[in-house]
Amino acid sequence: MARYPLGGGVGTYLGFHLFVLGLLSFVTGQPFLIPSLGPSLFLLGTLPDDEMNYPRRIIGGQFIGAVAGFIAFHLIVGGIDPAASPALSLEVFRQVVSSFVAALLSTFGMYLADVQHPPAYATTLIVSLGYLTSPRGVGVFMLAVLVMVGLHEILGKRGPIWSLPYQQDE
Repeated sequence: MARYPLGGGVGTYLGFHLFVLGLLSFVTGQPFLIPSLGPSLFLLGTLPDDEMNYPRRIIGGQFIGAVAGFIAFHLIVGGIDPAASPALSLEVFRQVVSSFVAALLSTFGMYLADVQHPPAYATTLIVSLGYLTSPRGVGVFMLAVLVMVGLHEILGKRGPIWSLPYQQDE
């Protein structure tokens, strides 16, 4: 029986990771806390032994998603402000094309490297639409992925803190 009913163990597990990444963002002023990490964390907390959630798939998939989005954005969209583009404008159309190209690049890259990780498509969209456009920002994001996976490997799998689904007491 789980120690925390109604997903409390998984919720506090995710919350802890997000708190650590948020604290890193707060202290450094860098984007360690990106929305696309939430789905990866949820999968780590609920299906950590699933092949899609192996560390190499999370790290590789998120890296390919970020790089694909970065390439598509800079080749197709350029230096526009994604939040300030008017409806039916060429800028918005370029964002649509950028997200399409980034999704294709992400899919090809993840299959080629055998690192399919569905939550990485959220990263692909975030980056390809222009919400994370600098090489430094992408690098910080990847450092956040490494922190997330490292915390999971150290605390989530081996630590007795959370009663995750795969650690249920019999």
